[in-house]
Amino acid sequence: MKRFVLPVCVLAFVILLLSGCARETGKETPSPSVSLTALQYEIDNIAVDFSSMWYYNQIEQQTGVHVDFTEIKDSEWSSSVSLAFARGKMPDMILRGSLDVEEYGVTQHLLVPLDEYMAKGSLPNYTERMDQAGLREQLTASDGHIYQLGFLISQGVNTNGHFFINKTWLDRIGLKVPETVDELTEVLRRFRKEDFNGNGIQDEIPLEFTFDDNTTGIYNLFSFFGLPMNENYVYVDQTGKVHFAPEEESFFETLSWLHQLYLEELLDIDFISQGSAIWAEKVNEGNTGMFSYWRLQNTALNPKIAANYEVMLPVHAEGRQACLPRNMDIIEFGAALTTDNRDVESSLRWLDAQFETENMLISQNGAVGDTLLKREDGLYEVKYVPPDNELYQSVPVICGQFFAPAEYYASVYVPAVHRQEKAAYCELYENAKVLEPVSWKLLTTVAPKTTAQSSAVQRLTAKLKSTVDAEIVAMVTQGVTDEARKAFIQQLRENGSEEYIRVYQQVYDHWREEK
Repeated sequence: MKRFVLPVCVLAFVILLLSGCARETGKETPSPSVSLTALQYEIDNIAVDFSSMWYYNQIEQQTGVHVDFTEIKDSEWSSSVSLAFARGKMPDMILRGSLDVEEYGVTQHLLVPLDEYMAKGSLPNYTERMDQAGLREQLTASDGHIYQLGFLISQGVNTNGHFFINKTWLDRIGLKVPETVDELTEVLRRFRKEDFNGNGIQDEIPLEFTFDDNTTGIYNLFSFFGLPMNENYVYVDQTGKVHFAPEEESFFETLSWLHQLYLEELLDIDFISQGSAIWAEKVNEGNTGMFSYWRLQNTALNPKIAANYEVMLPVHAEGRQACLPRNMDIIEFGAALTTDNRDVESSLRWLDAQFETENMLISQNGAVGDTLLKREDGLYEVKYVPPDNELYQSVPVICGQFFAPAEYYASVYVPAVHRQEKAAYCELYENAKVLEPVSWKLLTTVAPKTTAQSSAVQRLTAKLKSTVDAEIVAMVTQGVTDEARKAFIQQLRENGSEEYIRVYQQVYDHWREEK
């Protein structure tokens, strides 16, 4: 017996000694008391092991909650989410990607309503930020409940594409930055005529654009005639009336002007088919007079080429006030708890820890002292950006949780220089009053839709888009005639434009009543 008792006593003493040292040094790592499962969104071209990621190991140590992730690539996300709900056994949490909250929360009752937990303080970091910024209504479903946590990186961006003109060319020919459509047309003619590259060929491209978007696309050019053209074609005026842009007079005025530019070879006709990659290649050849884009720095543009351009306000046609589509902070899907969740409070504790300021900034930028710096004034700024998406090996970046309204974000974080550039452009456009009064995204994204309304919008958008885009190409290349115009409007009505307006008007009116 003595032979066995002595080793056991020694072993027990060693264990007690080691555990005491762990307490004294603060290096004791508590075992997780709760284990949960999550369906986790993942970017297609980046392989990440979320379960062993350094960031989530830190969150586990802070909360005592362990999460087993099932990573789903972007291209498979929608089908995988549908399958998870259909098979009857759901994960505890669904993280990032996208989720039809109306369908799975309001209609099928498969998501946990979170508003009661917010009310009793289960999400203190997140709830305080959401309420102070007045963003609760964006997250509230049609039945009045909140089934999701939002993802928001707010930087006060009020429009996608700003206009940039080749100031080097303007200075060479002694012209000022144009302010009206007529002045711009004359400038474009001079851009076409002059041999700026000195090759003896008239190959300068006055206007370089893509097609149907508000960043590099010609949709932005409709703003010169007072029409805030966007990808869904709807906008709201100051009286609260919903309009369908392709049936407005200014829509045809814009196309008549673009047809004139087409005939004079002032607009690159490749806008019809070229994407942003080809667009960028052409601009980087240094032979372009004007375009619209997100910003100049830290983009697809060569810095030496970008240095030739400066931002300009949208010009205006005679008797019209320039009006660009207004962007707004749109809350993306961040997280939801399914009704199969085995421990709601622990899930919310784990999620809310990620909304603590330093944890949240680390999730996007990397560890403090490594890629992220905390300054003496308490603000955080990026110290170093690793190449080739290396950050994703240690932190989730956009695949993680983040909720930073503009005012709060500015109070804790110093944006990079290129983000400050964009902010300056946005302030310029805001002060010039060239943005629509009510953002179209309130209609299309913010105001909640019933399942029937959402289905109707999707069905009608697909039919109307093909009609509108085909007619834009036809009228730019062939001109606007009374006969073509009447036939076009008739086709729009046959494809449901009146129902489209009616549905969006109902959505907007309901949103105003609830607000």
